[in-house]
Amino acid sequence: MKFYKIIHPDIRKLRGQVVSFIGGGGKSTLLHRIGRELARKDLKVILTTTTKMQVFPNTGLVLQQEREDYLDELQVLLEELGIVIVAKDYYKADTLSGVNTQSVQMLKRLADVVLIEADGSRQRPLKTHKLYEPPIPIITNTVVVLCAAEVVGKPLSNSTVHRAELFSEKWHLPMGTKLTPEIVANELLSAESYLKNVPIDARVAYFVNKEDKNEIGGRLLAEHLMRRCDFPVYLGSLRKKRYRAISPGSSTSNVRVSQRGSK
Repeated sequence: MKFYKIIHPDIRKLRGQVVSFIGGGGKSTLLHRIGRELARKDLKVILTTTTKMQVFPNTGLVLQQEREDYLDELQVLLEELGIVIVAKDYYKADTLSGVNTQSVQMLKRLADVVLIEADGSRQRPLKTHKLYEPPIPIITNTVVVLCAAEVVGKPLSNSTVHRAELFSEKWHLPMGTKLTPEIVANELLSAESYLKNVPIDARVAYFVNKEDKNEIGGRLLAEHLMRRCDFPVYLGSLRKKRYRAISPGSSTSNVRVSQRGSK
């Protein structure tokens, strides 16, 4: 089962794409898995981030470090390896700091596909966004929104939602409120959060991950999203290496179709 089909079912349509992954519950894993799948199809793939990203073992790495020659190094490694991570520098031993959004244009010229971790969730299954988030580059063609099924039915807390207090304030919900599929979907479809910085012509897809940890909650959330938007919705488990489409969606859908006045 090829996870790159979440971006587009036709691999020929992926060439030249910039894809940003936002939300919580498996961004890094999905980005890396799709990158490997595409590299095996002989596409040159750059993995990068506009926030922070973990270091992936056995994957080429180029650090900008304010060097003028990093693009030359990147081009050589892409030809040799097919898939390379690009970051500004090490943030700490196992974490990379992100490139600025302007750098993505230069990266796009060298690769067939650029995959970007464009959000940070502190390992929480769900997050809400501050005014400046998420840092999605304007040249993004597709945005993949992730959420972990395990959050459905859990209480609103700092362990379930990144920036739980902001979430509480935004939706007028006290801490400890049970996170129903409707509440979670409200956030994922919000024009003031997840969809806020999505380029107007970008394709959007939703992926509810970790179905294996909450099958009923995951299904209810995915069905809720399907009923309320025109974007394709997928449900599955990266750990179990499976997913399925809940809605076929439309490859021409855009943000104007699905905001529908959501908060």
